[in-house]
Amino acid sequence: MELDLRNVEPQYRHKLVLDAFNKMKNDEELVVIADHYPAHLLQILSGQIEKYKIDQTATGDFILKVTKKGYKPIVAHISEYRKIGDTFTPIPVLRKDEYGVILVFFKAGQYIPIHAPDSDLIFYVLQGKGTAYVDKREFEIREGSIIIVPKGVKRGIKAETYMEALHIVIPSPSAEDHEKVMRAAREGIQEVDLKQ
Repeated sequence: MELDLRNVEPQYRHKLVLDAFNKMKNDEELVVIADHYPAHLLQILSGQIEKYKIDQTATGDFILKVTKKGYKPIVAHISEYRKIGDTFTPIPVLRKDEYGVILVFFKAGQYIPIHAPDSDLIFYVLQGKGTAYVDKREFEIREGSIIIVPKGVKRGIKAETYMEALHIVIPSPSAEDHEKVMRAAREGIQEVDLKQ
């Protein structure tokens, strides 16, 4: 199955891919054509894909090929996921409706905008230092810091140095909420209201 997202409005893209992916059987391949690197799609589909490949065309578009699989154990090393982008970079280890396990990489100055999702958060700093914003308070965080925030409570993270963290959300946020947070980070917005 092939989906060309280049002419689809951004707020509809993830739902379109998820609907198609959920109809697929294990070992079937989905090809997605996008006008940007599909990091968010990989996050949404993580834990449900056997393998993936991303190619960039001469025109700058990206072609993502994923093969669907059932869930199975994951044993991996952080170096297999490490990637840095123009905003904080969330890389999925596993995403299910019930929870998401994400490795997050930050350059100094990058941040996760303040938001109040319908997900509990467990955030463990593996490397680096920065500031956590939780319920109108600021906390210094560094290697070894752990933050636990219940759903509905505002939270955000800003890296002072290069930072790596394990980010667990229960349940996984909707594709729409995830896209709102990523858009805010891309546009330099410090806080986003997910209810709007």
